[in-house]
Amino acid sequence: MDYTFVAPKSEEELLKEMKDEGTYLMSGGTDLLVKIRIGKVKPKKIVSLSKIPSLKFIKENSEELIVGATVTHAELLEYKALREEFPILFDAVYTIGSPQIRNRGTLAGNVINASPAGDGLLALYLLEAEIELSNGKIVGIEDFVTGPSKTALKKGEYVRAIHIPKSKWDIHYFEKVGQRNAMTISVVSVGWLIKCENDKINEMRMAFGSVAPTVIRLRDVEEFAKGKKITKEFVDEVSKMVKSDVKPIDDVRASAQYRQKLSSNIVYRMIEEGIKC
Repeated sequence: MDYTFVAPKSEEELLKEMKDEGTYLMSGGTDLLVKIRIGKVKPKKIVSLSKIPSLKFIKENSEELIVGATVTHAELLEYKALREEFPILFDAVYTIGSPQIRNRGTLAGNVINASPAGDGLLALYLLEAEIELSNGKIVGIEDFVTGPSKTALKKGEYVRAIHIPKSKWDIHYFEKVGQRNAMTISVVSVGWLIKCENDKINEMRMAFGSVAPTVIRLRDVEEFAKGKKITKEFVDEVSKMVKSDVKPIDDVRASAQYRQKLSSNIVYRMIEEGIKC
């Protein structure tokens, strides 16, 4: 397929290049190039972000970590504070693709792709990340992702950075289940964060991927967990609630029934892993 390829060197140049119809932005290209190859998208112009220095940064302050749009998964994993302060995001990003994909793909790309199977996306839902747009607007991650492969981005807008609030959690857990051990696309993914107080759950966040049109937070489970001890009876009840909450579909990777059962069963990792406050 014929298309024009350009690589602006500033955000000002980028805005000018984006005005043409049929323009697609590309950072690592790990999602876009696949879509082009299978005919899902047919660009007239591809604009690479790789030469724009103002989009390549990682910085932090006392309140948040800010990740620029073109920071690769590999670069993010090498950032020391990620593993120390955001271990669930580290665990999720580490499972993405292969080393080659992690060297090219970006966390912002994972967000913009808006797949319900997005591993980095699930962690960002749990961390209540916010997306910084090119016009300076800040949008919560759950408002930014509007559906499978759909976001709140409007024509002429692009993502500049991801803002991740800092918050201390006593327990974190992330797992994805797929059809193979390496480079898998999840059939079901799950993550939770827990703060403890006096041997009980003070706060819990739980999210699932690949079981609904978007990653979902299970707010009813989170509310139910407050003040509870992590016991077999507690996990039994959570398992029932999860089975009721998830709304998976059949696809080539798994049936809806299997996904629902797996989602319900996977919460027993709390018992199997000996997780307790």
